[in-house]
Amino acid sequence: MNINNSIEQNDLIKQMKIELWFPTAIYHHDPELQEIAAIRDELQAVVDKEYTEILSRSDSLERSYIQSRQPEHRQVIQKYQLQQFHDYLVKHAGAFLSKLYPQAQGVEVRESWFNFYAPGDSQEVHNHVHAIHPSFLSGVFYLSAPPGCGDIKFYHPNMQTAVPNPQGSIENYETSYAPIENRLMLFRSHVSHAVMPNRSQATRISVSFNIYVR
Repeated sequence: MNINNSIEQNDLIKQMKIELWFPTAIYHHDPELQEIAAIRDELQAVVDKEYTEILSRSDSLERSYIQSRQPEHRQVIQKYQLQQFHDYLVKHAGAFLSKLYPQAQGVEVRESWFNFYAPGDSQEVHNHVHAIHPSFLSGVFYLSAPPGCGDIKFYHPNMQTAVPNPQGSIENYETSYAPIENRLMLFRSHVSHAVMPNRSQATRISVSFNIYVR
């Protein structure tokens, strides 16, 4: 059947009503420098030490980017007492949850870790859902994001059944954000995402984290 627009179809298009449901919410915040200066200082004071420690671990190069999954590298906020960064995450998580889950009584940042993407590095499609007690929100803060260092790409939560649609469609299967230095992004932990290859000549540095709601 040919679906090219006919006169009758054009009339139908003018009359039709389409309702869009089940959005996938993505939160991002680009702060002014004065808002983020102290937090950057806090992170910059520990990032080189953390990088050196990670490279000394046997699992640091097991993935498509530089990271260690050993417990001491999955709790950097607690490890380095990054109180200003912690409070910043809690503040923005609270703002997001005021629209996303108004019943939330509080939040807890339980996991936090540095990611280092050298030129050519990337990360496969994944989510942050734990089998026993999944987090509610996950996120990333970009400490260093040179141009072309690799977009973060988000996928439809039902990506196994979704059909990719061309640009201009009202139904989306995936979307991308270019990393911006100092940008904070928050999203539901079950949303699949990936990091595209770093095409720059410098290392992209970010801090990822998981937030639990009570």
